[in-house]
Amino acid sequence: MKPENPQRIICHNPFEWFEIHPDGQVFACCPAWLKRSLGNLLTDDLDDIWNGSTARDLRRSIHDGSFRHCNRRRCPRLISGTAPVGKLSELKKGVARDVFETKQTLLPWGPQKLNLCYDRSCNLACSSCRSGVYVASEEERRRAEAISDRVQRELAPHARQLIISGTGDPFASLAYRRLLEEFVPSNYPHLESIHLHSNGLLWDPAAWQSMQAVQPFVRTAEISIDAASGKTYSANRGGDFERLMENLNFLAGLPIAITLSFVVQQNNYREMEDFVSLAQGFGFAVYFSQLVNWGTFSREEFRRRAVHLSDHPEYPRFCNLLREMVNRQNVDIGNLQSVLTGQGG
Repeated sequence: MKPENPQRIICHNPFEWFEIHPDGQVFACCPAWLKRSLGNLLTDDLDDIWNGSTARDLRRSIHDGSFRHCNRRRCPRLISGTAPVGKLSELKKGVARDVFETKQTLLPWGPQKLNLCYDRSCNLACSSCRSGVYVASEEERRRAEAISDRVQRELAPHARQLIISGTGDPFASLAYRRLLEEFVPSNYPHLESIHLHSNGLLWDPAAWQSMQAVQPFVRTAEISIDAASGKTYSANRGGDFERLMENLNFLAGLPIAITLSFVVQQNNYREMEDFVSLAQGFGFAVYFSQLVNWGTFSREEFRRRAVHLSDHPEYPRFCNLLREMVNRQNVDIGNLQSVLTGQGG
């Protein structure tokens, strides 16, 4: 057998990531850049999802280096070459490296990173992801609880990390709140960390006090803001900026590595520098990303907002501001890197 190239680029996600959506569909990555579903947690056996034909085909595309199912122009990690993307040589010797070196597609372990995206309930109506405040219906809540029960029965024993949530807000969702407030550590014997992704408005001292058992596991968090001023925050998110600042001040005192995120668009890109200053004032990192049309904008409205597109009239000015962000400490420009490398739209 030909020796494996240690400099080969790999991605860990199809080998560990398990992202669950409200209809039960499961993905090996964000479906914005890897659209194929592995199966449905509401109807399929876990092994048929995790080691089924689709999952194995995705892993094969990583082993052969084609990444043929991935959107290279949109995936921020393929663009930047940061985790979960990396070189084979960066893996320590062991079972995981053996899987990549021998190009196995049938995995001897279960899903290790669970991204819970199965409840879209949120207290905000951010134009970048939804057209109105979303509260799950009774039927949707029952479905979310059914998924939560299966997560705790079948997936918890494998999990090393929980991510809550890739959609909705962990403090606005009844299903997520129940999971966090009734968390039993012994049900997750291999759990190392929990990552919370929130808009921050409901993450106050009272909410945090109600979920004491999870607190030692919450190591990282992302707070989506998309603004550095109250006026822009109101336009993009419709929330109470002063309340957000109060909660950020509280969160800054917790032993959690926090990142403030900012979806760049025409009405906020001039605040990028101020946003970095805001985050650094709290001791937080920064993550900038492209605007994606999740079906909330008409084509015309999206192109008016999408300042990262090369034919946008404000694109040159945006690029100049973006270049100033590149070497800033604790600032990640994610998939906006493609703008600077000429790979963007």
